[in-house]
Amino acid sequence: MAICSIELWQSVMTDVVFVSEFNLSENYLAKANKYLASLKRRIMNIAYANENFESAFIEAQQLAFKYNIAINNLLAEVFEPIRTDFSRNVDTSNLVPIVPVKVESIEAMVIRLREFMRLKGYSRKTEKAYLLWVSKYIEFNGNKHPKKLNHLNIELYINHIVNVNKVAVATQRQAFNAVMFLYNKFLGIKLDDMSYMKLSSKQVKLPTVLNKEEVSKLFNELSGTQLLIAKLLYGTGMRLMECMTLRIRDIDFHRGEIHVHSGKGGKDRILMLPKSIAIELKTHIDEVAHLHQKDLSNGWGKVVIPWIKGSKLKARQIELGYQFLFPASKIYVDKDSNECFRHHIHETMVQKTLRSAGLKAGITKGVYPHCLRHSFATALLEAGYDIRSLQELMGHADISTTSVYLHVANISANGCRSPLDL
Repeated sequence: MAICSIELWQSVMTDVVFVSEFNLSENYLAKANKYLASLKRRIMNIAYANENFESAFIEAQQLAFKYNIAINNLLAEVFEPIRTDFSRNVDTSNLVPIVPVKVESIEAMVIRLREFMRLKGYSRKTEKAYLLWVSKYIEFNGNKHPKKLNHLNIELYINHIVNVNKVAVATQRQAFNAVMFLYNKFLGIKLDDMSYMKLSSKQVKLPTVLNKEEVSKLFNELSGTQLLIAKLLYGTGMRLMECMTLRIRDIDFHRGEIHVHSGKGGKDRILMLPKSIAIELKTHIDEVAHLHQKDLSNGWGKVVIPWIKGSKLKARQIELGYQFLFPASKIYVDKDSNECFRHHIHETMVQKTLRSAGLKAGITKGVYPHCLRHSFATALLEAGYDIRSLQELMGHADISTTSVYLHVANISANGCRSPLDL
């Protein structure tokens, strides 16, 4: 029996870009409406030809994806910048474009920017951060369209958030990168040379390192999953999000390895699996497998897999190997697809737990997940491992980043003795 075409359309319409918010001319509006009518007609045909709603939904989503690309190309064709000279502060009010262009609303541009980032495969965290800083940049400049602004407006904005809002160095660079992405990648506007603008440089600080006694005290205040996470962070040197996003398939007990996929910079690497926690990890995986079976019996069991698309996605989403190693305790409903998924444990939970455990253990140093990574690197250096091997394990692109740990390794202050001990 054919599925309901109306229900299928309502399921995918949240992913569809509508042109009602754009001030299009009659010709372009007619073309956009023609695209939309074609999309609806093809989705109706899919509904009539399928009996399984999920397979029909995937096929309809693919059509919606192609439709969004066509609409984005159409909008990019319409909304070209009237002013092309950003290098000189000259009066261009008397210049008339070859094709009359209507100004795009800010809301419509933000929608287009979000769709553009999703088409390019950017993570949702990057998308959220960039949209936030672009919105603040536009608000700072009196809600003017970015096409009407230039490099001087960007400089004023960055100076404002640094001198007035007192943002951190990393935050300043994130805001600058978001605005540069808006102009260079999305709008395709070539700005004046901004090499003269010097962003704040981050001071090189020595990392916080816990000694073995402090690590032991910290572990004594932890239990269950949180203890296993802490042991993995300290025993492998993983970053917190690398640990949180581990899948069951990433653990290779036979070879004694952990595969880290898409770490910082999108790079993969292989880490050692500590033998001391192998049994504990197997028991944990059995518990996750039991939870997954329970989810499947309730009609859930799906997990987000960003790097798999198309027909393969449906089968992979319910496989045990693709489930998160540290799943969240609750199911969540995705706002875009309205499907139920089980995500991984939120990283803030680990941060708060380690901070609290550090205080209970009487550790005066600031305890946070990344300090276990620092402690891992320092422990290997003190054990005699070479810095090149450590660089590979840490996933550093530049060995100068790894060499920071030479300053905190317990090698008796570079071999020097205090005058009090002479």
